[in-house]
Amino acid sequence: MRITEIKKSKQGLKYHLYVDGEFFGVFLDEILAKYNIKTGDEVDENFYAVKKENDEKLCFLTAVTYLEKYNVSTKGLKDYLFRKNFKKDSVESAVLKLKEYGYLNDERFARNYFETLSLSKGKRVIAQKLKEKGINREIIDELLASVDDEDEEARATEIALKFAKNREKTLKNKQKCLAHLIYKGYSYDVAQRIAGKIYNGGDE
Repeated sequence: MRITEIKKSKQGLKYHLYVDGEFFGVFLDEILAKYNIKTGDEVDENFYAVKKENDEKLCFLTAVTYLEKYNVSTKGLKDYLFRKNFKKDSVESAVLKLKEYGYLNDERFARNYFETLSLSKGKRVIAQKLKEKGINREIIDELLASVDDEDEEARATEIALKFAKNREKTLKNKQKCLAHLIYKGYSYDVAQRIAGKIYNGGDE
């Protein structure tokens, strides 16, 4: 097996490398230069070690670029890198480094995500969404415990008032309001209490 072509990529300082006419992988220019890789070189065990080094570095740089644009959890980043066809070893190596450097922090991500969601969602929905993001239960429970009951009811009231605006105070609309609050993630007790306050005096 020999390298038959090294073709410059359109994406920065990267090259597409072909072995025996077949696409073999994307290589960074610094790796090609460091090991003086060129067309005609034999692909042996040493070359696979170079490819491993290249793939880990490429995976790390891809992860950093992604994190510069998006705030994601560890799971979100891993899912993205796997979609980019990086191997598990390269992904785990990149994640470990990013955590050490402080680029990746699930607790920080969860807190920011939680603060945003809590403006429009109840505890149940927030907990489910954080779970889907791969946040562990301990962090989720800690965040939920920080929610003051009065604050949550105040936010639920704002949502209910917005829903009730320009709607008649009928039993049907009260039930719709109740369902809307439950859909937003508020418990049945909270939803029932708030809907009752908003529609008190309606047509029962």
